[in-house]
Order: sequence, then C-alpha cells, then structure tokens
Amino acid sequence: MSPSESPSPSERTPSENGDEAEQVLASMERQLGRRFRDRALLKTALTHPSMRDFAKVSYERLEFLGDAVLGLVIAAHLYHRFPDADEGELTRIKSSVVSRAALAHLGKRLKIADHLVLGKGMQNQGPVPRSVAANATEALIGALYVDAGFAPAEEFVLAQLGDQIRRNSKRRAATNHKSLLQLYTQRLALGTPTYEVLAVSGPDHERTFEVRARVNGRSFPSASGANKKKAEQRAAKHALRILEGEEKGSPVAPPAADDAEAD
Repeated sequence: MSPSESPSPSERTPSENGDEAEQVLASMERQLGRRFRDRALLKTALTHPSMRDFAKVSYERLEFLGDAVLGLVIAAHLYHRFPDADEGELTRIKSSVVSRAALAHLGKRLKIADHLVLGKGMQNQGPVPRSVAANATEALIGALYVDAGFAPAEEFVLAQLGDQIRRNSKRRAATNHKSLLQLYTQRLALGTPTYEVLAVSGPDHERTFEVRARVNGRSFPSASGANKKKAEQRAAKHALRILEGEEKGSPVAPPAADDAEAD
C-alpha cells in the first residue's frame, strides 16, 4: 500500500500495527489540509464508540465539543454577515448549514469513513452510516479546536461549509422583501426605500409596530408586526407588489387588514 493510500475500515482491526495507524492519520491530515500537533487527538476523533472496549476512548467527547464549536462559528458568522436578518432567519440558515445531512456530506467529501477505526461489529454492517460520518465530522472539528485553537477551527469550518452558507443565503434573499424592494428601486433609479414608523401600541412585552415604506417620496400602505424589522419586511412586500403590478400594467389592490399581518 502506497503512503498516499489509507486502509478501508474493513481492513483495519484492533491489531493493526503502528505503521498502518500512522498512515491512516497522515492520510486524514492530507484530507483536512492541516497537520496535528497532537496526533492522539486526531486518532481519538477517528475512533468509533464500537472500539471503546479495546481502545478505551472514542470520538464521543470530541463530538460533543465539536458540535458547540461548529454552532458558535456559524452563528457568529451569520450574525455579522446578515445584520438585517431576524432571529428566525438566522436560525433557519444555521439549522440547514449544521444539519446532519450537511455534516454527512462534508464527511463524505473528506473521506472520513475511509479513515474511521471501527469495531468488528460495525465492520460487518456494510457502509458506514451517514449519521456516523456526521458525528465523526463534529469530532474532527472538536479535535482541531483543542489542538490548534478557535481561529484555525473557525477557518476550517467556514472554508468547508462556505458553499452551504451561500446556498442558504440565496434562498433567504428570495423572502427578504426589503432587499428585493431595494434591488427593484435601484433598477428603476427610484433611490433607496425608507421606512417610517407610524405607531407603536401594546404593552412593553407585546408591542405592535405599524410601518410604511416610502419610495422616491411616495408612501405605500402600512403593515404591522411584532417588532420593527417584521413590520418593515411586510411594508416592503406591499410596496413591491404595488410597484411590480404597476410596471406590468396590472394594478394591485391595497392589502386587506388581515394581509397586513402576513409574512
């Protein structure tokens, strides 16, 4: 076996020699694009719980840590990248980026299944389950954090999941009516939309904001929301519908009262 190859899980047993183990770790480091100062961390991150009785360790503790590091990296990145997004939007994007499916896909791309140390029972079950690949991916992130610190772990996560973030941000843009309205008005040289708070009602713990959009000096029907950002989004939606209808020659009727609360 050449140094660039790694033995498959079915070829590795608890009795594998040290040279083979080192080849596996070196191969994984090449996939990650980073060498570990403490290779014992990397070895632990690649040790499935089915090996616990023999190896006395598994990736579960590192998986726990990696999950937290991953969540913080993505949450902080989204917070700064999308300053106008509310909690619901940020949560939706984050949930997709750190989902089991996304992590399993990343694990497949990194060929983690080819490097895992598995007990004989797991070896005989066929291909490594996607859930195991996802768990091991989190363990590798945890190991990288312990070995090199937060900054390298953050760099790795954002480099590996950047495409996921971009794809989900595009889906977000399709429902971000403020962004869509601004793009529309810029295309027609109407300037940047502004938003005017007309009223704030209700007790402190249950406020309702009424906001209207203004474009090139023109006011559009107002909309209400539980916070200012939601009201602005709904007001932008109303303005966009009316402007698009006028451009197409199909005027849109003012929104009904119940539509003012629709997303």
